[in-house]
Amino acid sequence: MLKRILFIYCLLVIYNLKAQINYPSTKKIPVINTYHGVDITDNYQWLENFSSPEVTEWVSQQNKVTLKYLDKQVHTNGAKADMKSFLWSEMEYNNYVENKKNQEYYFRLMYPSKNAQANIYYKKGNKTSYQQLITPNAISTKDRIIFTNLAPSPDDHFLAYQYNRNGSDWGEIKIVGIKKRHYFKEVLTEVIAPQINWYGQGFFYVKNTYNAAKVSRSFPELKYHILGTEQSTDAKIFNVDTKDETLSLYGVVKQSLYILKKADNSKDNYSYYYLRPQQDIKTFTPFFTDINYDIQVHHFENDTVFATTDIRHKKYVISFPINEPKKWALLTPSYKDAVFTDAVFADKKIVTSFQLEKSSLLTVTDFKGSVLGEVITPEGLAVSGLYFDEEKKELTFNLSSYTIPSVSCKLDLNMYKFTYLGQKSVAFDSSKYKFTRTTFTSHDGVQIPIFIVYKDSLSKNGTTPFLLNTYGGYGSIAQPNFKPGVVSFIENGGAFAYVHIRGGGEFGYNWWQEGRNLKKRNGILDFTKAADFLIAEGYTKPKKIAIMGTSHGGLVAAAALMERPELFGAAVINVGALDMLRIENTETGAHFTNISEYGTVKNEEEFKNLLSYSPFHTIKENVNYPATLIITGTNDSRVLPYQSYKFAAKLQNRQLQTNPILLWTQEKEGHYGASQYNSIIEELTYEYTFLSRELNKAE
Repeated sequence: MLKRILFIYCLLVIYNLKAQINYPSTKKIPVINTYHGVDITDNYQWLENFSSPEVTEWVSQQNKVTLKYLDKQVHTNGAKADMKSFLWSEMEYNNYVENKKNQEYYFRLMYPSKNAQANIYYKKGNKTSYQQLITPNAISTKDRIIFTNLAPSPDDHFLAYQYNRNGSDWGEIKIVGIKKRHYFKEVLTEVIAPQINWYGQGFFYVKNTYNAAKVSRSFPELKYHILGTEQSTDAKIFNVDTKDETLSLYGVVKQSLYILKKADNSKDNYSYYYLRPQQDIKTFTPFFTDINYDIQVHHFENDTVFATTDIRHKKYVISFPINEPKKWALLTPSYKDAVFTDAVFADKKIVTSFQLEKSSLLTVTDFKGSVLGEVITPEGLAVSGLYFDEEKKELTFNLSSYTIPSVSCKLDLNMYKFTYLGQKSVAFDSSKYKFTRTTFTSHDGVQIPIFIVYKDSLSKNGTTPFLLNTYGGYGSIAQPNFKPGVVSFIENGGAFAYVHIRGGGEFGYNWWQEGRNLKKRNGILDFTKAADFLIAEGYTKPKKIAIMGTSHGGLVAAAALMERPELFGAAVINVGALDMLRIENTETGAHFTNISEYGTVKNEEEFKNLLSYSPFHTIKENVNYPATLIITGTNDSRVLPYQSYKFAAKLQNRQLQTNPILLWTQEKEGHYGASQYNSIIEELTYEYTFLSRELNKAE
């Protein structure tokens, strides 16, 4: 009898807790998919039709529930005002996003007011002020227009500008005549990469085939557009033979050389073609065909091409004569435990940046590869944004960390020392912030680096709330960068840790391979072991750890949540890849890169591996998972929103789930989330306030 009373009591407790959040009703429509003789039942495939009225209404109802919950948290303790104070130094409205100059005119993206999108401005010479040239509203008053590329013609008579609508990867190109402000009528569509290369009275660009049903990007064509004509009349200069191939074009400013790259993504196979404009033809001549080197061209001078490529899994700057391309020369040194991140050409010198374990390295070489100077930055800082101003003969770069906004610096190309050009003010005492970098032992004995940021001191009494973050995919190199939300979390008594899991590129090619495809679980287990490490060290305890991840990082965080839910108190999963069996069905984002990174269900071994960590498929019925906020955007064409919809629906639709599972779909936003000042503030405040509040509840 007592057992029965206790059972009924538990059911009532569960019912009352669940009643606190009244989720929209989500129906189950079982669909069975068979992979290599294994039947997988999916009750939520109907949510993949994310543009249907039924799914749209379901999403709207989810947003109402989520925003009601989040607004209640945000409207306490001045959370939004605090976030504004941490972010303001990053939102300098006259700070250019891109600055282009050819002859007389400067072009710039600027914010005309606090909550406006960037507008295009221009000025003639250094002694005049900037004038507004193009506003987003001139293109559309309904869509959110984001300018992504400015390409002035070499004679400064015209500006071609590229933009997207509502955060989509798909872009459009328009043209304006500068002197008379003549706005051309034609609009070029089905453009993705910012590849506008002027040639005479027109320009080259790459057009993709847009398939609305699959949101795919395939069979690209190199086109040539003549000003004042319709896109339908554009000449086709080059095309590919299969859907596995892509095209990209590089052209120097003075129109002395154009290089076209054709890449077969299914074979890691590349071919390269060049065009010398003085020939007055538009036929590209091959100079490398079917090679395994992915070459990125940067510079052309005296018939010599300067580029970067991977050689034995390390990146170098190379040079070769355009007429004798097999005569390669290496121009940058190789450093042990240093990863190449960027290179820029400064007159007759090459400045290359490398990421070290604790800092960054700048190396200056001549065009023959001789090292002229080296500069190591302070610990905890990362170099980005290398830029050489041809007019001023000045090399600048940015230094950034997790808790200090990016600082502009100038490198003396003769003395090989750098100076700070100014430091942005912040609304907190950054001198009290400290960091430590250490390693811990993962599940298989491998040492994994972890970067910890805290304020004043880090006690070992197990009471500190911790926020764990990672990306860890595609060989991408993670560098410290300022995060207002991290500052908010730390100012509220917490600490932050970035985990350099296997799968990232911070420690070279092999580190990436150890967390890729069939070894993807290594990175996920690295992440959970980081939580174990923090607990073992006495910094924190289970349920006092929050996790956050975006895109590939969202996959890692969600998979870790499914793997070890007892460790965590809250999670934010942002535009994550969550149904790993279905992600390849829609040819979105870098489709073939994704298959290489994760594997394919068409291969039995890879299918079983995908199933073993796919967050959607590893949800257990009898687990009350930690409070989780799942965020996506209606126009995310890289990780389609249904990935988040299905994950949220399955988590919510279980009897034992009492902790909140919230789905927030941002209208007219893409893979990169909020794009305006107010919406950025809102997004950051929701995310970090949610994590802090939910961890406090776990005490």
